[in-house]
Amino acid sequence: MSIRTGLIRLPAWLTTGVGVLLTTGIAVLAVGLVTIPRWFETVRPETLRGSQMIAGQAARTWRRAAAIVADAKVAAGLLEATDAARRDALLGGELTPLVTTIGTLEAKRLTLSPRWAELMASELAGKGVGPGDVVAASFSGSFPALNLAVMAACDALGARLIAVSSVTASSFGATDPGFTWPELEARLVGAGVVRAASVAVSPGGTDDRALDLDADGQRLARTIAERAAGSLGAELLLPASVDEAVQARLRIYERHRDGRPIAVFINVGGTHASLGASTAILKVASGWLPPGPFDSSPGRGIVARMVEQGVPVLHLLNVRDLAVRWGVL
Repeated sequence: MSIRTGLIRLPAWLTTGVGVLLTTGIAVLAVGLVTIPRWFETVRPETLRGSQMIAGQAARTWRRAAAIVADAKVAAGLLEATDAARRDALLGGELTPLVTTIGTLEAKRLTLSPRWAELMASELAGKGVGPGDVVAASFSGSFPALNLAVMAACDALGARLIAVSSVTASSFGATDPGFTWPELEARLVGAGVVRAASVAVSPGGTDDRALDLDADGQRLARTIAERAAGSLGAELLLPASVDEAVQARLRIYERHRDGRPIAVFINVGGTHASLGASTAILKVASGWLPPGPFDSSPGRGIVARMVEQGVPVLHLLNVRDLAVRWGVL
């Protein structure tokens, strides 16, 4: 006897056997005697909800911080009290005494979204970053909105962020005196929006001493760095060369990680100490960098040193390319 199934005739013993096997298999899985392969598993709803909650928290922190900066700039007469103007609160002037390099308004405007904070939280969580983990960062003043996204994400994840921050910036970054990145961080920490991240502050720019600027600009950058370092309880960095700047930053990260491994290093912008003097850095795309040897140049910056040490590195510089790949646009 056989059973007709579609156009194929299957022996009765075969269909009965398959049924028994399936029933037995389901029963075994139900009592937990066999582990379901990982490729067969689905994401647990509670895990998905937790990730969404963390990303949402990061975005809310970002929005609250941006609103505080907008209020402060309106009060200082640097911003009109319109919705359109307030949306640009995390931008600065095109040419101020603190501008070291030319930047584009389009790139800076691309960063003005809480979506970056959400994505940063998701990306870090994807690397296993969680409560108590150490995240090291280098913050230039060129992308204050991205600096804020990193801070908001780390706060939401419960990670401990240790950053070295610079005063100077490229065009349309945090270029206005009184609203440079370290000053913005100090303002937001004082308002209770985020936890302090910067453990050291430098003038930034060439050799980490703002040598791109004229004498007045250099003095202004140094004065702001001194004042912001005092407000944040951070160390003031005034290295004699870019090599000394690199070594000083590495020592700072080593000291402040308190014996815990650095889970991730994040570079925001193009500080001299982070990129170094090696031309190999020019070939590096933004995003997560693959581990492995960088090059043998003695001018390697912090990014290269972290890659060589096997630390996962997130490089945030070519914002448009990253926005396309991460779906921000």
